[in-house]
Amino acid sequence: MSPILVAVAAVLVALPAAAFLLVKVVHLLATRRPGMSRGAVGPWVEGAVACLCAAVLAFALGGLSGIDSRPTRPCLEERAAQFGPRSYRTPDGDMKITSRSFPLSKVCDFPDGTSVELVPVWTNPLIVIALAGVAACGVGAVRAGSSSRSSRTAGQRA
Repeated sequence: MSPILVAVAAVLVALPAAAFLLVKVVHLLATRRPGMSRGAVGPWVEGAVACLCAAVLAFALGGLSGIDSRPTRPCLEERAAQFGPRSYRTPDGDMKITSRSFPLSKVCDFPDGTSVELVPVWTNPLIVIALAGVAACGVGAVRAGSSSRSSRTAGQRA
């Protein structure tokens, strides 16, 4: 698949997530209230969506690392940044690039045994923490919904 298509797809997925997070931050700064809704379930749902947007944004940014029209160029640049500019001077054809989606990884293996990871180290922990936040907010929303529903039915019975 063309690196340009992958980059365009990642940007198209990341833009709505970034826009939502930006709106949440502006709202928080303007009102000093983290949630926009005032119901029992609403803030939990907003938290889950914010966590999901953070995971999508981290995944898109991590997936964009190492995107280039010539796939070996980012590998050579990262190796030069880590080990010095004269660390690799042989042809690009003997380099092996391995990509994985989860955990997000793009590894360049050189013939001398050196490996270089192109995905930033913070990406995968942020994705896992954000997905755990989605699950926790989902549980909180279910509990808030069931407790508010049970308190409404108890008030109607009395």
